[in-house]
Amino acid sequence: MARIIDITPPSQDIHPVLMILTSHRLDCFLLCVKCLELYTDLDRFKKIYVLANEVDDEHSMIIKAFQQRHSNVIDIHITPRGLVPAMVSMQNFILARHRRDVIVRLDEDIFVTPYWLDHLMASYKIHRRHDQVPMVTGLSPVSRTGRQCMERLFRAHYPNERRKLPDLPVDRNPVYHRFVWEKILGDDLTAKYFEMQRPRHFYLSHITERCLLWDHRLMDALLPMSPKSVQGVTRLDEFLINSALRRNEFKAVVNTAALVHHFSHAVAEDYLRSHVSMDDVWWHMTGLGDSPAYSRPTTVMPLKPHPRGPGGGHAHGPARARELRVLT
Repeated sequence: MARIIDITPPSQDIHPVLMILTSHRLDCFLLCVKCLELYTDLDRFKKIYVLANEVDDEHSMIIKAFQQRHSNVIDIHITPRGLVPAMVSMQNFILARHRRDVIVRLDEDIFVTPYWLDHLMASYKIHRRHDQVPMVTGLSPVSRTGRQCMERLFRAHYPNERRKLPDLPVDRNPVYHRFVWEKILGDDLTAKYFEMQRPRHFYLSHITERCLLWDHRLMDALLPMSPKSVQGVTRLDEFLINSALRRNEFKAVVNTAALVHHFSHAVAEDYLRSHVSMDDVWWHMTGLGDSPAYSRPTTVMPLKPHPRGPGGGHAHGPARARELRVLT
């Protein structure tokens, strides 16, 4: 009998381009970069663009240090402050330059977890031949789509708290932000979720995640994104991406194993910071390399050994995993 051989390239043969958008949340950017360095082989990226939107001098120094540690990092400073027009215009330029590449986009307050990129790339490989599924996202509990995907967990483990949550959209619901982060930090919400029987993928016609992966199929439908207001209303890039998804009847696939933590939406940030310590978030996020909750996807090759230690780029051991210094 003839053998059927998968001749599509392994996920590690694909070298995506990473865009990191940062502006004023320096502590979040520090932790974003730290988690990337702990849980990702950054050499897998063809280029890493840091889009710095009117950052201060200290922020600039942190970005420069990140650039010095990794030869594929490109530092781009942008003014004036705001997604529109400056950041949207620069994204248009970069995306046009890399129209045939795979793009990964992160916001400064996204904290990745072990094997996040492997999971995203595995889902991309599965769906790359499906014209109507041009985007893959990670699962972020503090987001509208994250709440949808984790609703069964909340009903099963936190029925009383769930009933008391305000009936507001997640981006305007600071109590939901606090509830989720307190469960992540103090009640092992992540392990509870991974222990549940759940679909590997959710398919949605909209996105609210800050961790996105897409290729030319979406770029052909999206570019150029308009950097101007429409009838006095500012159209952010998330709105423009969702419009392209709906207009072309596209779906975004959420990989439920690619967990990434979004710190907060802007409206909820002050309330969240007054109730949840950023130090606690830091200690939790930098210790995930020791957690058994995260597993390597079976559909991709393991990461190559990292000079900091075994385990595909993970800095194992409490001293290194919880190292607070970012500048080296």
